[in-house]
Amino acid sequence: MTASPKRLFAISLEEIGDRPKFSWQTGHGTHIAAAGSLNIITIRNRQGDEIASIPLKGPCLQMSWDKDGDTLAVITEKSNLVYLWSANSQKTNVIDTPAKDYTTVISWSKSSPILAIGTSRGNIILYDQPTAKKLPLIGQHSGRITTMAWSKDNLLAIGANDNRISVMSSSGTVLQRCDTTDTPKHLKFSEMKREKRGTYEESTVSAVIGKKHLGLWTVGDSNNNAASAAGSQLFTLNFQDKYGDISDYQWFGDGYIMIGFSGGYFIVISTYHKEIGEELHKTRDHKGYLSSIAISTALNRAATCGNGGIKIHELSDQYVIDSIITIDEGNDNLSDIG
Repeated sequence: MTASPKRLFAISLEEIGDRPKFSWQTGHGTHIAAAGSLNIITIRNRQGDEIASIPLKGPCLQMSWDKDGDTLAVITEKSNLVYLWSANSQKTNVIDTPAKDYTTVISWSKSSPILAIGTSRGNIILYDQPTAKKLPLIGQHSGRITTMAWSKDNLLAIGANDNRISVMSSSGTVLQRCDTTDTPKHLKFSEMKREKRGTYEESTVSAVIGKKHLGLWTVGDSNNNAASAAGSQLFTLNFQDKYGDISDYQWFGDGYIMIGFSGGYFIVISTYHKEIGEELHKTRDHKGYLSSIAISTALNRAATCGNGGIKIHELSDQYVIDSIITIDEGNDNLSDIG
């Protein structure tokens, strides 16, 4: 076991309040944005120096950096406003959505400067940042938008509490839909391990369905009648009851998924069709709860957090514990890592 990583800085309860949220800058990775119950976002550099402070008109609901880390988008509870902070000018622009309901989810495209905004009534707004144009897509779902994710191919997956997932192009054309047995959350695009690649670079949509199931869905060629907007089947993975609810999951490597559970366990599965659903590894990292996992492909390490602190695993060595980080402020209320 190696020595614990060095602590750089901490943002205190007095500075942002309780119920903290944070978001690392994409691209450069030199900034971190954090917010809490005081309705203020603080943006810090790696030394902990404050770069900017953004006052909000309500509790922060979500923060998201664009693909290059140039713009931070923020939404708050029960509001139709979107805050856009520029890392270059260090100024904040506030836009309102044309929909008359609340924003619930935001997601930046992985390949273009487009921000998708989901609302409480199932509407979607696509905001083109260079032109400031807004494309409202009304009635895409019949319930609250709960999750969204973009693919490298510039496809947008949308999940809502109408128990449905849809995939659309960046111009708003719906390509496919599928029904789920419960509300989808934590949507991600990736690629299942397969012998022959599909039409898209990332053709697999994954989502937590309800609390205990992981759904996998292949997005086909929109020109193929067999995979059209009429819909396709969602493949659902079930897990042992003793694991508890799914807290978090991450794709890594060649079609592998690490899944963390509220009971303190994490498992690793393959999505190769001959192995799908089979547990390749299982560890109970935390005896009380596990709340979040993070994977660094550059460092080839995975981290879990829960009661007892943060545990870091070497991915290439049977997931042995590489180090354990204890938190001075307390190890029994950790909610997220990244």
